[in-house]
Amino acid sequence: MIDAIPLPSREGAFEQGFWAALDEGRLAHQHCNACSRWHFPPRWRCSCGGALAYRPVSGRARLWSWTVVHAPVLPAFAPFTPYVVGIAELDEAPGLRMVGSLIVDEGDPIDRVQPDQLTIGMPLIASISRIAADVAWPSWKLA
Repeated sequence: MIDAIPLPSREGAFEQGFWAALDEGRLAHQHCNACSRWHFPPRWRCSCGGALAYRPVSGRARLWSWTVVHAPVLPAFAPFTPYVVGIAELDEAPGLRMVGSLIVDEGDPIDRVQPDQLTIGMPLIASISRIAADVAWPSWKLA
């Protein structure tokens, strides 16, 4: 855990299924019952007008892109700069992407992965861990 990290709000009207899955150590995203599109971040309805329901996802992904953060946006991250942040595209659907830290092993700090370890398209797997006592969030483990 990072001291003084700003925590995401769990109060969104359409996010309960997302947070419930993370609390159980897994990922779930909204899926449209009408057109079968996956959605993240959570929303109230699909662009086709269909109703959305949470479904579990595998947690398998590919590295879609990444960047190196040199100047911390928030003071809590200053001790870790520079660090790599990745965009994982989940295997369930093209365009279903999540941003997060990249790790090699469970419990790694956010500055563990170096750019020379990365290749666009490389496999990743979600690793759900606690970032605070009541908040879990995925990191992306190099597979």
